Amino acid sequence: MLGAAHTAKLGLLDGGIVLGYLVFVFVIGVWMGRRASLNIESYFLGNRSIPWWLLGASGSSSFFDITGTMWMVSVFFVLGMRGLWVHCFWAFPLAGIVMAYKAKWAYRSGVLTGMEWLVFRYGHGPAGQAVRLVSVLVGIVAMVLMLGYAGTGVGKFLEEFLPLTKAQIVPLLFAFTGLYVLLGGFFSVVYSDLFQTVLLSFAAVYIAVAAFLQIDPEHFRQMVGADWFDLRPLWQLADAPVEYAEPFGLLIMLWVGKGLFAMFGSAGGVEFQRFCAARSDAEASKVGLAWGVVISIRWALVMGITAFGLMHWAGHPDAADAERVLPMVLNTVLPVGVKGLVIAGLMAAFMSTFDSTVNVASSYVVNDLVKPVWKHASPRALVVVGYLTTFVVVAAGILISLRTQHIRDIWNPINFAVGAAMIAPSLLALYWWRLGGWAHCCSIVCTAPIAVYVYQQGWTELQYFPLLTAVSLASCIVAAFIFKPAPRATLIEYYARVRPFGVWAPARQMVEAQGGDVSCRPCDRYDLPVAIVATVFFIFLYVLMMDLVVHNWLRVAWGGPICAASAVALYVLWWRRLPSSDIVSPLVSGGADTVDRADSATV
Repeated sequence: MLGAAHTAKLGLLDGGIVLGYLVFVFVIGVWMGRRASLNIESYFLGNRSIPWWLLGASGSSSFFDITGTMWMVSVFFVLGMRGLWVHCFWAFPLAGIVMAYKAKWAYRSGVLTGMEWLVFRYGHGPAGQAVRLVSVLVGIVAMVLMLGYAGTGVGKFLEEFLPLTKAQIVPLLFAFTGLYVLLGGFFSVVYSDLFQTVLLSFAAVYIAVAAFLQIDPEHFRQMVGADWFDLRPLWQLADAPVEYAEPFGLLIMLWVGKGLFAMFGSAGGVEFQRFCAARSDAEASKVGLAWGVVISIRWALVMGITAFGLMHWAGHPDAADAERVLPMVLNTVLPVGVKGLVIAGLMAAFMSTFDSTVNVASSYVVNDLVKPVWKHASPRALVVVGYLTTFVVVAAGILISLRTQHIRDIWNPINFAVGAAMIAPSLLALYWWRLGGWAHCCSIVCTAPIAVYVYQQGWTELQYFPLLTAVSLASCIVAAFIFKPAPRATLIEYYARVRPFGVWAPARQMVEAQGGDVSCRPCDRYDLPVAIVATVFFIFLYVLMMDLVVHNWLRVAWGGPICAASAVALYVLWWRRLPSSDIVSPLVSGGADTVDRADSATV
């Protein structure tokens, strides 16, 4: 626990606000339970009837997690604004590529989960089922680790405010959140996320504005130094903290490289589910825009807390664990009443991430493990399996979180070890027709055991990630030429419905040979330029949000116009060209099942 200088706990009013919030989200779960239990499409995708702005707000709320926010604050606290380079590895401007083309590609598949997409991409034969099984197992492990990661942060956070230990807090909060997800499925996830987004936005705006008004910009600049605001990469960082003791330039290369793989690779998990739940491919693209814009307020929140932390806690022994800076600041700078609302908002950040992760993990088990085997299961039986899966996944997340002390101890392995096992096939599957299911599966099977071994040996990310990436990429390419690509019918179905760009000439020729239309759709014509412009837009938007909080007017003066110009370019190149209705009519209840299973001929 922290020192006596900041031992203030929740008062009666603040505690009542937090309790009221918890009751409200539980009521949502009960209310949505009847709609969610109709069938698995209702339970996991909300029957594809949810508007794009609501899906976007829900998605941004799901990425606005309390554990990640604590970690982001810790990075800026120890590195200054050069900490933005660290955030490259989780591809923070991902929304730019999502809104340009990845969201509509996901929607056009007509599938239920990212794992079902693998069958749509590789076919229903042994290769497609094998890669689906292997990816489901790795995906479930990643989801359980994410729950452990979320529990680690929320436990450290609430210890600051409640007369309970992490070992008591995590099981109670996991059980409560898991129950309302279990009852309401995706409906409760999305609608509670909307309310959580409102709370989070209030918390973010309040803290950002408070930091802007209360912190003397001249005194702050003198205290941290002008170099603290600099974003230019350095090869060697002076007085680098122990976790960044490697040549900083090498670390930047690592972070950027990992981020590029993640940005251009196939979508999966929480975000994929929301794109598939949209009402059209145009609305799926709009989900990406709403997602990226709404979450921009998070960067202002992070910078506001960082600024308060540096002013009040720089050099203090309790700030040696920078991951605790966020709760330390909230416990000392917020007035009664506001503290309860902000804490409720940040608990909402945890719950929105938790509920989405649990819902997706459950969908993997039900749709990708149970449903293919139990072919005649009733819709109600599959929903019950979803209930049981939720219970098991939540229990596993509790155990992992209780064994983890620091956020970075689990966050880095999720991204650099587990992520590396999937990195090359996830990238090549979208852009290269030749990659088949066995090649995808082979790459994962070759890389995953090495990832487990090097992590157990205590290697750093800078040591093991390049090795794992090289193994993943080499095994993927070699296996692609050893094994056959996807069946002909599968490639035709995939290309005709998704219309991807990249190395797809043979698939395009197959569609043409059958008399299909392969002309470029108007809304697809500028996908790559839109992706580049949108990525620039989001990068400058997030930096602008931070610079405004700390009065960094010089960069605001030239970064603001770049952000505005990018927004105008997106309107001209992208928004005006979005169709007003569906241009694709995927068989949403079939998805991958629409491929002719009888046609097993290969190219």
